[in-house]
Amino acid sequence: MDIKERKKKLRAHMAGVRSSIPEAVRQAEALAACLRAEREVLGPLRARKGAPLTVFSYLSFRDEPDTSPLLQSCGDRGDRIVVPRVARDGRMTLHLVNGTQDLTEGTWGIPEPSKRVPVWPVSRYGELDLVLVPGLAFDGFGGRIGYGGGYYDRFMSVLEGAHRAVPGESPRVVKAALTYRELIVEEPLPMEEHDFRLDMLFTASGIIYIEGK
Repeated sequence: MDIKERKKKLRAHMAGVRSSIPEAVRQAEALAACLRAEREVLGPLRARKGAPLTVFSYLSFRDEPDTSPLLQSCGDRGDRIVVPRVARDGRMTLHLVNGTQDLTEGTWGIPEPSKRVPVWPVSRYGELDLVLVPGLAFDGFGGRIGYGGGYYDRFMSVLEGAHRAVPGESPRVVKAALTYRELIVEEPLPMEEHDFRLDMLFTASGIIYIEGK
């Protein structure tokens, strides 16, 4: 079985695993993971910076781990929260939001910023401190099990924009995912075109730091 077929089967399996977790358990695990992330990662990151953070986050869809407790915590601490809007033609823009009142149901049922929320310009992508994605399946080294492009490929375009926004520098953007422990495949899998590596995984049982990228 080649790697593409292996990943396809893993994705199907993980989708079943994720949907089989009772909703109450999903909510409890997501909240615990968010609390750990704030205590062990975002709090120290904010302290080292000596200023509020700028956090870019995809918003959770269906049975993905709910990122909203962490985003609420960020908002309470004065951080800037930037979320994406994806048009039907695939273009993605980032928008600065102040809370759930700035969100609406998006094109594919994924929450997104309402049309009244201002765009976060590409020239400010270099200010991003942390990029957060929810609900993906990962291998044992933190690499996403690729989904064939599309929505999450735009994640990489944001990071590339962050680098271009600061000429001559490589801004340190922490790449993290909020996930259920059950969605982590222990075996390492080869990276492919639409895969990317993360720095850490936020789970209810602890922060998993990725090494040897």
